[in-house]
Parts: sequence; structure tokens; C-alpha cells
Amino acid sequence: MGQSLTSKVTNTTRKTVSVPVYVDEQGYVQNAGFVFKPIRALEHGALQGPRAIVLHRTVSSTARSSLNAFARGIGTHFLVDKDGTIYQTASLIQKTYHVGPIRSRCFDEGSCDAAEQSAVELLARRQAYREMHNREKAKPYPDRFPMNEDSVGIEVVAMYTEATRQWDPPTPGQSEAIALLARILKTQYSLTDADIYEHDRISRKTAGEGAGLYDRTDGVPVRFPPPVF
Repeated sequence: MGQSLTSKVTNTTRKTVSVPVYVDEQGYVQNAGFVFKPIRALEHGALQGPRAIVLHRTVSSTARSSLNAFARGIGTHFLVDKDGTIYQTASLIQKTYHVGPIRSRCFDEGSCDAAEQSAVELLARRQAYREMHNREKAKPYPDRFPMNEDSVGIEVVAMYTEATRQWDPPTPGQSEAIALLARILKTQYSLTDADIYEHDRISRKTAGEGAGLYDRTDGVPVRFPPPVF
């Protein structure tokens, strides 16, 4: 052993070994460069699928303040910082509370039958949004919008300006990170761009909260304006 020969350092070259990105058995994305910040208070039982992705903005200027807020038990699986850093805060086998009561999809997209249209309009007049959510919940996805039970949530650090009613646009780093994260989740769970939703599209949130965060590449149904009720 002491007299065995090895290659000279000058004869060796550094090799780059590519490793696959995958979701481990604990529900965390491996080999993607994400920062793991598990917040157990976010996890509220088994996640189905997931079948969809929901995009949010935080109404905060820093990732730290958002992470602190997540400790109260409401938040998303991922948080994208201004510089593009992706934090995974909850397991992908656990649901988090991030959607809220969902709208009627058929009403939003103009496809309800007469009976359903009448029922939804009545609930809307009564502002019975939880009842509307429960009515939608009985439908299979994608006949309804995604819910906490079957969707992955992604928060993007951004502020909202009340005076102009405008959200911060994503930084270049955030846009790149969101595209990467969407690509990974689509591959891992056999999703398409049609399964990626803006939060304010599916629930009663401030207009534009999820808009402009992701550049869809494979087409989605025409976006109808959210109903005013």
C-alpha cells in the first residue's frame, strides 16, 4: 500500500456529478438547493395529491417576518425571498391553511347548469361564503378550485400599496425561483400549468395577489374576471 502509485494532481480533472431532484419520504424536496425551515405549526393533516399549486404574495418586505407569521399556523409550503431563495416550510405530505373558502368554479367560468347557477347566486346574495365552500368541496377536482386539502401553497415576499392598489412585481430572482419550483412540482406530481392558480382567482382575496408571478408555458383555460360579490 505504501508504494502504490496514484495519478498526479495535474492529470486529474474535477467532474460535475448531476443528482436527481426528488421529494423524499418525509415530503421535502432534495437536491434543488432549497433552504429547509420546517414550521410544524403549519401542518394540519394529510395532503391529498397534491393536485394543484396556489400562488400567493405575503404583504411583507422580508422573508424573516413571513416566517415569523407562519409560526401562528397559517401559511404555505414554500416561501420565495426577494433574492430568489426558496424556503420549504412544510412537508408535501401535509396540508397547510393557505387557501380559505373557495369560489364557485362553474359560476366563475360561466359553466353552471341552471340549478347550480340559482343556488350559487342565492348563496352569494346571502354572502354565505363558507356554505358556498362546502358546496364546492363536495365536487371532485378540477370541477372545483383547489383547496387546502389538495394543493401546494407558494408565498412570494412582496408588499401591497393601498394607494395605488398595486402589488410589488416579482424580482428576477423570484421569477426564476418560481419557475424552478413549478417545474419540480409539475414533474414530481404529474401536474400541468392548468393546475397552477392565483390565490385571488379562487378565493376572496385582494385583487392581483397571485397575478404575474408565473409565466405559463403550456396553456390554461381563459381567465374570467372574478365575480364582484
